[in-house]
Amino acid sequence: MSKKTEFQALDLISAYSEKKKNPSHLELSQILPNPTQPRLIGREDTADLVPSMERLGLIEPILVRKDKGKYLIVAGERRYRAALKLGWKEIPAIITDANEDVCYEMSLAENEKRKNLNPWEVGKAIQFLRREKRKTAEEVSELLGYSGRYVKQLSSIARLDQKSVMELMISGKPLSVKNLEELLKRKENRGGETISPRVGSGVSRISINLGKLSGKVRDNFLKELGSLKKKYGINE
Repeated sequence: MSKKTEFQALDLISAYSEKKKNPSHLELSQILPNPTQPRLIGREDTADLVPSMERLGLIEPILVRKDKGKYLIVAGERRYRAALKLGWKEIPAIITDANEDVCYEMSLAENEKRKNLNPWEVGKAIQFLRREKRKTAEEVSELLGYSGRYVKQLSSIARLDQKSVMELMISGKPLSVKNLEELLKRKENRGGETISPRVGSGVSRISINLGKLSGKVRDNFLKELGSLKKKYGINE
C-alpha cells in the first residue's frame, strides 16, 4: 500500500483535547477564513452541517490562531460558514499560539485525518509545502505518514488545474488517484494517444525521406518507428 495504515502526522484534535473542555467563545465577526487552507473544493458547501448544527449545536469547536487583531481559522471553516448561515453571533473556538507554518501543517494533517481532502487537494498542499515552505519530500512524507512514492504521485497530480478537476467530478467520476493520473496524462498528451485519419479520407499516409540521416540515427529512428507502429497496431 502507498499509504501507511497508521496516520503518523500530528493529530490536531488530540493535541488540544484539554483545551476542548473549556473552549473560548468568539464573535463570528472576529473570525476570518484562512486563504491558504488546504481544502480547495467544497469549502463553502454546508448543506450537510446546517441541519445538524441547528438541532444539536456545535459539538466540535473550531481551531483558530490570532492574527492582527482577528482570528484565522486553522480547522473548522465549514462549521464557521454553517454558523454564519444559521445567524449565530458567536461560536466555540480553541485558540492556538502555534505559528503560521505549524498551523498549516496541522490543518493539512487534521483534514487528511478526517478524509476531508481529495488527492488533488493533498497534492496542491504538498506542492505548497515544498515550494513555499521549503519542506523536503522526506519531511512531507513524515508529516502525512505517506511513502515517498505516494508523495511523488500526489505532487504530479497537483499539476492539474482546478477547472479540469471540477469537470472530472461533475462527470460523476470519483477523484481517485487513478482517475486524476489518467486525466493528467490526457491533458499533457502522455499515453493513451490515438492517431485519427484526415476527415474525408479512409487512409492517411506519411512519407519520410531518410536519405540525409546517418546510419546510426536512421537505425534509431526505425527502431522508434517500429515501437510506434506496434503501439498503434499499424501493420503496413
